[in-house]
Amino acid sequence: MRRAQHQKRHMQKVRLRLVVLALAAICLVGAGFALGRVTAPKTEKVPAQVNRSNSSSKGKRVSAKAASAVPRAIAPNIERTLKTKLQAQNFSGTAIVIKDDKLVASVSLGQASAKRHFANREDTMFEIDSLQKSLTAGLVMRLIDAGKLKLTTPIGAYYPRFKGVPQLTVGALLQMHSGLKQAPMAPPHYQSDAQLVDDVSKHLTFVPKQFGTWAYTPANYVLLAGIVEKISGQPYETLFKQVYIDRLHLKQTVMAYRLAPTMNYASGYILQGANPYAIQQLTSSDQMHAELGTGQVYMSALDFYRATRSLVTGTLLKASRKQVYRPGTPNLLYDGGFYQNVPGFLRANGSGYGYMTTMQLSVDGKDAVVILGNVQGHGRTAIIDLAGQLRQQFLTAK
Repeated sequence: MRRAQHQKRHMQKVRLRLVVLALAAICLVGAGFALGRVTAPKTEKVPAQVNRSNSSSKGKRVSAKAASAVPRAIAPNIERTLKTKLQAQNFSGTAIVIKDDKLVASVSLGQASAKRHFANREDTMFEIDSLQKSLTAGLVMRLIDAGKLKLTTPIGAYYPRFKGVPQLTVGALLQMHSGLKQAPMAPPHYQSDAQLVDDVSKHLTFVPKQFGTWAYTPANYVLLAGIVEKISGQPYETLFKQVYIDRLHLKQTVMAYRLAPTMNYASGYILQGANPYAIQQLTSSDQMHAELGTGQVYMSALDFYRATRSLVTGTLLKASRKQVYRPGTPNLLYDGGFYQNVPGFLRANGSGYGYMTTMQLSVDGKDAVVILGNVQGHGRTAIIDLAGQLRQQFLTAK
C-alpha cells in the first residue's frame, strides 16, 4: 500500500515537472521572437575534448568554391595575428581580412559539425544572423535608385494601420529610430511572407516619444522586406537570389530553410562548460521564415564580403548609397543595416541560433574584416573588439 502511494506521488511530481518545463518553453518562444531570435536547444553527446584543428574532415560534403572572385595575397604577419587572437578566444568558425581588395588572411578553426566530424573551412557557410539586414537594405535602396521609393515615403502607403503617422518613413525604418515597439509573439505557422509581415505588423505599436531615438528592433527590417515584396511583386527570396546569388555568382549562399545535408554549412552550438559543442541549436522552418529579411541566410565569409562590397562600390547601387552610407556623420549611429559611428567604416554584428558574427567594411569596399562563428557563449564582445583591433592595426593606414 505504501509502495503504491509512493509511486503515485512520484508520478504526480514527474507530471508537474513536465508541465513546468512546457510552460517555460512556451514563455521562451513568446518572449524570444520579439528580440528577433528563437532557439530550440538540443543536447548532442560529444566528447568534452573535441579536435579543434583545421585538419581534413571525415564524411562527405559538397564544396562549391568561387573562382578567384577575390585575389589572394596572404600576408603572413596578419594571418598569424588573426589566428593567434582567435585561438586565444577558443573561437570556432572562419575569419578573413581583406586589404586593398585582396584576401590577406584567412583562418578557420573548430568544427562545423561535431557530430559528423566536419571541420570549419574557408568555404563553409554560417548563419549570418543580423548581418543580413545590410542586404535587405540593399534591396530597398535599389528601389530608391529605380525611382519606385524614397527615404521620405511614409510606410502607411503600404501598411494602412500606420497611415496616420506620416513621420514613420522608409528612412526611419532603415535607421531603426521609428519609435515602433514590438510586443512578444511566437513565430507563426508559416503560410506566406504576406501573412508573416501582417502578423508582425499587428504586434507593433508606435510610441511617439521614442521616435527619433535609435532602438534595435528587427521588425523594422521585416516591414522593409514586406515593402520590397509589395513594390516588386516578387518574394524576398526570389529577389535575393536574382540580385545577390545570381548576379554576383555566389556559390556559398543559401536561405536557411533551403539547407540540404550535403551542403557545406556549420551547425550552431551553445558553449557549456569546457565543451563548445555540447548543445546544438535546432530551428524550425517556421522560425527561419519568421526572420524574413533579418537573419535567415547562410553565407561563407567571402560571399558576404563580396555582396556588401558590391553595395558600397556601386556595382549594385547608384546614388542611394551616398544617402545611406555615411560613416562618421555626427549623431548617425545606424543606417542601411550598418553601424556608422566609426569614420570610414561600416560595421555590423549578429548573434543567435548558436552563431555570432561581426564585420567591418571600409566605405570604399577595399578593406574588411569578416568573422563568422558557430559557437555562442562567452567571447562575443571580445570577437567584436578583435575586428576593431584588426581594422586599426592593419587597415586604416594607407
